[in-house]
Amino acid sequence: MAIARRHPWLTATTLALAVALLLTTVLGGWARSTPDGAVSVAPGTAVDAMPFRVRLDEAAAGFTLDGRDAEPGQAFIVVTGQIESMAPESVTSTPLTDAITADLSSSYDQFGSPTEVPEPGVRVAADGSSLLGLGPGLLYDVQVTFVVDEDSVPDRLTVTLLEHTRRASALDGDLGWYDAAPVARLTLDVAPLPAVRPEPEGF
Repeated sequence: MAIARRHPWLTATTLALAVALLLTTVLGGWARSTPDGAVSVAPGTAVDAMPFRVRLDEAAAGFTLDGRDAEPGQAFIVVTGQIESMAPESVTSTPLTDAITADLSSSYDQFGSPTEVPEPGVRVAADGSSLLGLGPGLLYDVQVTFVVDEDSVPDRLTVTLLEHTRRASALDGDLGWYDAAPVARLTLDVAPLPAVRPEPEGF
């Protein structure tokens, strides 16, 4: 008590820290960070990964996607969610596809060719069209798709969201979104493949 009377700032500081700790706990606790700076978040959490705000909700594996069959021995993993543009100008598909990656082995590009880095396709959920870019303030419900070996579909999928920095290009000086860096990571349960691959339709 004597110390508190001589140093009232000590009491105020202790009280402020206690309140901050209580609020942090009530509002969801402390987020865990990974060595690369990405914060672990739960599915369904909206993440600012400039120039986008991204929310990923759930994942499922399948042999077909909007009427398109996976190649023999391959399958789709489809992650549903929402993407909103936070930029004051239109953003092309390049930073969009660079903003999402996944921990997958034996992955392919959207045309079925092998690739070392999992390549997402981003489609508008309402009509299945490819999302080639976003205008300022636009928001879409989306399907983020990956192509994998049928035998390597995981039970759980870890997705990393990356943010970009707006700066001038070193080549031509044009402003753009560069320098992708991990900002958040989440893990989704993957609904399994159907027991039987559907037979291709005859001509």
